[in-house]
Amino acid sequence: MLELSKKRNGRRIEVRYPARGTSNVYRNVKGVKLRSGTGPNGKFITVQEDNGKIRSLSLNKVAPTF
Repeated sequence: MLELSKKRNGRRIEVRYPARGTSNVYRNVKGVKLRSGTGPNGKFITVQEDNGKIRSLSLNKVAPTF
């Protein structure tokens, strides 16, 4: 999923991310990529979801969509 960090800002993305951050129950995240970076816990992307909320997603936890 590291190719998500290489996508240009402003592009639409659709990924699966664990609900509440740690469980094995996934939810779909659809929105626009705002930025990417590297923090103390690894690579991340910031996404503005379609409902307007801004989320930071760890690329270690992102799962591919089917």
